[in-house]
Amino acid sequence: MNIESIWMKDYKNNTKRKNNQLTDTDILIIGGGITGLSCAYFLKDSNWKITLLDKGKIGNGVSSRTTAKINYLQGTIYQNLEKYYETKKSKLYLDSQIEAIKLIESITKKEKIKCDLEKIDSFLYTNEEKNIPKIEKEMDLLKGFDIKVGEVDSLPISEIPILKGIVVSDTYVFHPIKYLLGLLKSIKEVVQVKEEVLVQDIHLKEDGTYLISTSEGTLSSKIVIVACHYPFFIKPGFFPLFGYLKREYVQAAKVETPHHFTAINIDSSLESIRYYKDYLIYGSREKKLTSSYDYETEYKKSRNEFLHFFHKEPEYSWMNQDLMMNDSLPWIGILDKNQPNLYIATGYQAWGMTNGTIAGKIIGDLILKKENAYTELFSPLRSMKPNIIPIFTNGLEYLKAYTKTYFNKNPKFHSKHAMILKINGIDCGIFIDQVGKKHIVHNLCPHLKCKLVFNTLEETWDCPCHGSRFNIDGDVIEGPATFSIRIQK
Repeated sequence: MNIESIWMKDYKNNTKRKNNQLTDTDILIIGGGITGLSCAYFLKDSNWKITLLDKGKIGNGVSSRTTAKINYLQGTIYQNLEKYYETKKSKLYLDSQIEAIKLIESITKKEKIKCDLEKIDSFLYTNEEKNIPKIEKEMDLLKGFDIKVGEVDSLPISEIPILKGIVVSDTYVFHPIKYLLGLLKSIKEVVQVKEEVLVQDIHLKEDGTYLISTSEGTLSSKIVIVACHYPFFIKPGFFPLFGYLKREYVQAAKVETPHHFTAINIDSSLESIRYYKDYLIYGSREKKLTSSYDYETEYKKSRNEFLHFFHKEPEYSWMNQDLMMNDSLPWIGILDKNQPNLYIATGYQAWGMTNGTIAGKIIGDLILKKENAYTELFSPLRSMKPNIIPIFTNGLEYLKAYTKTYFNKNPKFHSKHAMILKINGIDCGIFIDQVGKKHIVHNLCPHLKCKLVFNTLEETWDCPCHGSRFNIDGDVIEGPATFSIRIQK
């Protein structure tokens, strides 16, 4: 079984780029996922010098672990927004998702991107009696927004029974990495792209430009777009005021009869379904990052669910992390009114394909001084209604995770090949590989000083507080951490 996403099986990043040194730029984009590449795409004709940096390989980050649904049927988002804000904002959010779908469709056609884009039906359903009113409410709202919605009592497959559901017909799926590499090809002549450069700090200079520190030196930029998964420059202690991280496990296997639809439930136990060619892709075990550190057990439970429903062993198994905002709306735009040239895009509520695309359009329009109907809706400076409950519970869970890692340094799910020991008075993480070599790292996340937990299945050191991940030698593979945990020799 492959412990990686199905999209990686034919991953080929063959775009040839000169390995230029870092130089000062007009616009710096941090992150080469769907957000960063979309920003570059919408800015490529601006005649400004644009640089895009990614800490790894383009197409090999968070965007590579998505289930790649291009969809506006997103759980109970519209009634959540109506409750938190008003119906007008619910409709505006729907419009933004539909526009994102159209943008992906038009870009794919214009740039001749072969990404297996396919129009399909999408289902939203429940198997819990208490959630039937929510399905009905979401259907009523969508009908009120002039969306054609059907009511169903079954899915196109018999393996997953449902109590009640709805279906829409104008949604899509695609191969996310093929799309990203298509975007990359379309910008390669005008955007300097540099891979495997880790951005470590952003500093506003007196002249209004930004000094950016990286693993390969420093550069300055007039404008900075932070298009990475987690906004690493936000003080971590403040983040529970705004949102939290969740983790989802995904399984995939070939099936004899593939179908052409997506489905997701709104129940306490996640079920997410889509097909890619002759593969079935199933997501489950959605949990807050702070609630479970035994990652191998969660993987096993997800695989067992797949086997139970579909009577097949998964061939691919991976996990994804999503940033969830307390008010159900992403942050897209200027974060600080005192720094008008620093932009952010994050918190996509697990719907990164549409929100990452619309983020690129919004930020591009802001920089180019164009009107955009969604600027205020997604603005990080928006007025948010106070809600003390998620602030309190998120903060408590972060504190619990932080404390637990200090007192339970060698949890029972750590294998005999991974341990945490003091070396010269320093807590170190030790992993012994198959040939007996010891890989020793600092067992302390540079982001907020949480102790790290070993992910036995993927052989990574993971932070249960804010989701930073490191390989066995201590290199950052996912932020918000911006420094490695290597032991200096």
